[in-house]
Amino acid sequence: LSAPDTRSTRTYCTAQTLQLGRGLEATNMGHSLRSTSAVTLVVFLALVVSSSAARVISDKRQSLFQLARGKFSATLGLAPSSSSDDGGGAPKPAPPPWFCHGIDCPQFRTVATTEVYETRAYPAGLIWTSTTVTGLEYDKAVSKGFMRLFHYISGGNVDKAKVPMTAPVRVRVMPGAGPFCESNFTISFFVPFVPGQPGVQIDPPAPTDPEVFTETDPSAFTAYVRSFSGYANEATLISNAATLVSALEADGKGSAKDRDHFFFAGYDAPFSPLHRHNEVWYTHAEGEVVAPAAA
Repeated sequence: LSAPDTRSTRTYCTAQTLQLGRGLEATNMGHSLRSTSAVTLVVFLALVVSSSAARVISDKRQSLFQLARGKFSATLGLAPSSSSDDGGGAPKPAPPPWFCHGIDCPQFRTVATTEVYETRAYPAGLIWTSTTVTGLEYDKAVSKGFMRLFHYISGGNVDKAKVPMTAPVRVRVMPGAGPFCESNFTISFFVPFVPGQPGVQIDPPAPTDPEVFTETDPSAFTAYVRSFSGYANEATLISNAATLVSALEADGKGSAKDRDHFFFAGYDAPFSPLHRHNEVWYTHAEGEVVAPAAA
């Protein structure tokens, strides 16, 4: 997750971006999703919607099972069983959160929550297939990057292999050095797990497109995550990023000038109107010192 040391040239643009976001909070929450590539929407929907339906059914069955088990245990005076106990004391992997919709997504541990954000711990070594697009408009850049990655998972790799779709589509947003400069958007697909081995990612086939590459998060990291519902667009993304930064500053966890990039994570098919889940992340690597905001 480390980025080139360009803070001295990006401070101005980052501060402007976040200042714009604070103004947009009061005025832009009613904006609808800007139209993106129709091809992107249809492709993403086809990949995810079937998994989403299966996940909903599975979640309902699991909830009923847990309810029945709890009532049965209470009747017999038994203590609830622990999901982390497999007889040998080793913890079992936590089930994926509901917003992964039944497809592979990174495992994490929730450390703390506030009314504004959640603090998560992610492990080192997460693997992503990525591409970087430079541009002025978030929606156009992400649409272009998405299609590059979709071509890769559809067989555009040296093995001509189909790679399963995963979640989230992660976008690292690195603002440019001025108010009208181009920004860098790194769009990433999470590399899926080996079938039957949650937590163990496959060795991804090499891409044939020179603009697509494999990257690995080099160290464990903490993510401060603000979640929001509805359709995400450039305005809501900036607004929620600004809200998150303000909360982190209030909690003594750094200032805007120390953060030269942030992430967006999207989990939903474009035509899923209900229970949508979007996230904005600010991160710091394990061992990295984040200076408190100045009083």
